[in-house]
Amino acid sequence: MTNVNSRFKMAFRLPVETGVIALLVVISLWLARTFPSFHTGANISDIFSNCSETGIVAAAMTLVIATGGIDISVGSVVGLCGVILGTLTVNHSWSLYTAIPITILAGAFCGWINGTLISRFKLPPIIATLAMFSAARAGAYVLSGGDSISGLPDALTNLGYGSWMGVPISVWIAGTILVLMGILLKKTRFGRQILSLGGNRVAAQLSGVNIMRTEASVYVISGMMAGLASIIVTARGATAVPDAGQFFELRAITAVVVGGTPVIGGRATMIGTALGLLTMRVVQNGVTLYKKDGMWENLVMAVVLLLAVEVDRWRRTREMKAS
Repeated sequence: MTNVNSRFKMAFRLPVETGVIALLVVISLWLARTFPSFHTGANISDIFSNCSETGIVAAAMTLVIATGGIDISVGSVVGLCGVILGTLTVNHSWSLYTAIPITILAGAFCGWINGTLISRFKLPPIIATLAMFSAARAGAYVLSGGDSISGLPDALTNLGYGSWMGVPISVWIAGTILVLMGILLKKTRFGRQILSLGGNRVAAQLSGVNIMRTEASVYVISGMMAGLASIIVTARGATAVPDAGQFFELRAITAVVVGGTPVIGGRATMIGTALGLLTMRVVQNGVTLYKKDGMWENLVMAVVLLLAVEVDRWRRTREMKAS
């Protein structure tokens, strides 16, 4: 009986990424067996390329969820920042060297508003970011007049379709962001403060963590990454549209949770987020191969998100029993 209990405990000491790796392998093998076109070089490149924008947002979302918070405004901020980029470069003929930093700063400003409302005025994250969700999308439509903005500089559109060493530039950017965020989370004092904030706020405050500054900072980072993602979205689409970034928040949150970061915070895995992104994109690719429309993709993501939350709760319950 002792040996059985020991094996039971060891099973729940496996890395949280183990489950998402197994899920990714199973889904990939199924699709490869069903659709020979799934494992072609072009399709695999498309899978990675289409992970890039969401990957940038999801990297920052991992930090937010690690604190026990959530940011549902990122999709709308992507739309607003894309319109800002298009307005500056097309309507005002600003150079990309000026327009791109301002676009990222605009995203950071939206994140700063979220962080201030949450950390200083104690609004629940879901309420504060829901307000920004509406305000940013409205701002995108007002600024663009409800129309798309075309005629973007060639240098910008080349960023969306360019590659280096055979890998799309957008994938390099997303990969770099994920690595940097992973280092920040696991190897820096700020990262430890983020995790302690999600684990036990009272203990974190008693240990000297500046709760307000740490909490506000993760939302600023989230806004900055939404601004950066908007640049890639705009470049890949060769047009700035006010409704860009729709469902980005659902995709990012799903990737983070599927990857093994619990929704209650206190623990996070950037590797898991990357694997969750890849898994969700493979699922979306499978929906496309089955010739279903985009609404099916959103339905599948919603179901996967609910299952991931339930699996996380089941795992934590079993961990408690095994300890």
